[in-house]
Amino acid sequence: MSEHYVGIDVHKKWCVFTEINSTGKVVRQSRFGNNFGEVLDFASSLTPNVHVVVEPVLNYLWLLDHIEPQVGSVHVAAPQKVRVIAESKRKTDKYDSRMLAELLRVGFLPESWIPPREIRVLRGQIRQRYHLVKLRGMNKNRIRHLTFQHGVDLRTSDVDSPKARREIKKLVIPSVTGHAIEQCLQTISLLNEQIEDIERSIWRSVKGDPAVELLKTIPGVAKVRSAIIYAEIGDINRFHSAKALASYTGLIPTIRSSGGSVWTGGVTRLGSRPLRHALVEAAISASRRAPRLVRMYRRIEYRKNAQTARVAVAHKLAVIIYAMLRRNEPFHAEAA
Repeated sequence: MSEHYVGIDVHKKWCVFTEINSTGKVVRQSRFGNNFGEVLDFASSLTPNVHVVVEPVLNYLWLLDHIEPQVGSVHVAAPQKVRVIAESKRKTDKYDSRMLAELLRVGFLPESWIPPREIRVLRGQIRQRYHLVKLRGMNKNRIRHLTFQHGVDLRTSDVDSPKARREIKKLVIPSVTGHAIEQCLQTISLLNEQIEDIERSIWRSVKGDPAVELLKTIPGVAKVRSAIIYAEIGDINRFHSAKALASYTGLIPTIRSSGGSVWTGGVTRLGSRPLRHALVEAAISASRRAPRLVRMYRRIEYRKNAQTARVAVAHKLAVIIYAMLRRNEPFHAEAA
């Protein structure tokens, strides 16, 4: 039985697919609903000689979980690298799905890593924590906005601290504003409990893992950040170099060249956002405690600014982490 290749263009309500044979001829082309029943019906129509490819959008992992048992292999295209689709003048769902299948057939498909189930569960917890932390920050900013409207600039850096709460109680402000602030504080208290609960769950999932224990030796990388870095990197061997890992973090500069001119811009911000945030936060502590990183931070801060220095140290941490995980060695402050 000859090999067949199926490209699926995933959308919120439906999925468009194209199936081609080993010579590139279209065997069938249609669409199915992006829901449990129709996905199962589509999966049951596939056979072990079929190889499926999708782009990493929406609920693609859920889709692959139901398709994988029925087919020979599943693949995920790297979206930034599938330029033949993005730059095509014929931008239709059917064309996109066919080109995905064609790239897989000829062996030119740039692929993304498919994380195992335990990593997916951990990433889900990490993203939920990230969501809760953002909500907490929004409520804290709301309190500062409400107090500022009445000419008050809170002296404490954390509006949720006991000192800040005592200061807020003494404010002479309208009752409506006071009630709004109290609601924000209650929401923050609830979010604190939820964040602590999910952090305990995250730590139970990774406690004792050798890679996590290594990551914890980095200044500024404690339990939660080590779990975030571990979950977002996954298998370190999927990165062929430290530069590849740094690129995945989105902490490398944007470079454009034309003729003899080269233009360097800000960081790309492509790749894992939770990993990028965790590294930048860790860089704040590492740039105060690791001697070489301290010197690096101060040198760049003097020439540029503090933000650029933090990003540079975060990029350096990504390079260090690559070496640590590949060599199975803890962090060495002087060798950083």
